[in-house]
Amino acid sequence: MTAGHQREPVDLKQVDEYSCLSCVVANILYVLGATGNPDPQWVDREVGREPGCGAERAEARRVLLRQGLCLHTVCSYRPDQFLQEGLEYLRRYYHREWDPSWDEHWTPYRLEQHRRECRAMQELSTAGMRAEHRRPTFVDLRDALDRGRLVWISVDNDLGEVDCHAVLVYGCRGNVFDVYSPETSGRCLQQYRSGRLGRAWLRSEGMTAVWAPERCDPTGRHLWNDRLDALGCHLDHLEEN
Repeated sequence: MTAGHQREPVDLKQVDEYSCLSCVVANILYVLGATGNPDPQWVDREVGREPGCGAERAEARRVLLRQGLCLHTVCSYRPDQFLQEGLEYLRRYYHREWDPSWDEHWTPYRLEQHRRECRAMQELSTAGMRAEHRRPTFVDLRDALDRGRLVWISVDNDLGEVDCHAVLVYGCRGNVFDVYSPETSGRCLQQYRSGRLGRAWLRSEGMTAVWAPERCDPTGRHLWNDRLDALGCHLDHLEEN
């Protein structure tokens, strides 16, 4: 068993081609003891994902917060700048990857979806999620793993598409990383050497470290339930607005 984890990830297949993030969230909840079984269909309902569409990252993070988990994101992308500049900010931020397929992808509907997601990301930062706006490094990844945390990152889907593939890094021994990569077929629990992971990791999409909080203060009093109740009320208030 990996240090700091209650369980190991399950070799969970994708329920459809675009369900990778739902599967990653389901395994996070299972590994950290928030659920008895990994259930991506339940995650789909919670995040509002429709078949054939990917889950929104902000909604996925909201689900993790609602289950009482701690989140720390490291990503140089600035939601506030997108809300100010729109498509021009996307073109500038992704200038290395941008080609005609990206112009086709970013329809007015998708831009509006992304505006909602960026506003949600800003709200989550006030609801207990720590966010750093910088490019993540292997030092960040190893530090999180050394602390017994799970790390959700995005990798190139190798399909030449704008959408990326969510994976979960849950352990490291030397230069070998334990990775849960949701697949439609084949083995999902894999091992990546640092070179392979470095080539696949889309650092422009950042990283999200997730862990279960300590439930007692030094005096032995259980404080997390009070904090979780307050957080739930705060998230409900954000959704209503």
